[in-house]
Amino acid sequence: MQISERIKRIREYRNMTQKELGLALGSTEKSAAVRVGQYETGARIPKLDSAKALAKILHCNYSNFYDGVELSNAEQIMMNFFWLEETVGNSLYVFQLQKYNDKDDKRIAHGMYNDYQYNGVFPPVAIALNYNKINDFMREWAIRFQELADNEITREEYFEWKINWPFTCDDGGRFEPSIHWRKYTST
Repeated sequence: MQISERIKRIREYRNMTQKELGLALGSTEKSAAVRVGQYETGARIPKLDSAKALAKILHCNYSNFYDGVELSNAEQIMMNFFWLEETVGNSLYVFQLQKYNDKDDKRIAHGMYNDYQYNGVFPPVAIALNYNKINDFMREWAIRFQELADNEITREEYFEWKINWPFTCDDGGRFEPSIHWRKYTST
């Protein structure tokens, strides 16, 4: 999903008009909607300072709106995965692989799918990354994905977790996130 579409999606999620967002960014009454409209059509791409201003107003991570070198490759990859999911919806599945031990098998990973639930012509293809930092990030994403599937969190909480990531990370409950994204906590 392009940055322009991300801006619009998060603005609408926050129930703001283009004019309201433009005014919050410091535009005049006359030009407020025009400026945001330019961002949302891709006519203008936010520079770092504008991306940070948008993020502050929209209560999300600025990396949703910025592809610059300030982001690590791992962060860029995760943001792209999150927005890919927003684009393709229920066609993307995130899950933790199960370990198996076979010293004679030269494959790093292999998996299965349920032919009764899958309606593609060919079997689906999965990607396994041998990159610890990404795997740590993906593991937590798999936890959130499963919580959503099990109705333990709402779609809104899940989206909030993604747009504020990595500040919403808790390493699977091992520590407190710096941004709280759950509406309700279990007691």
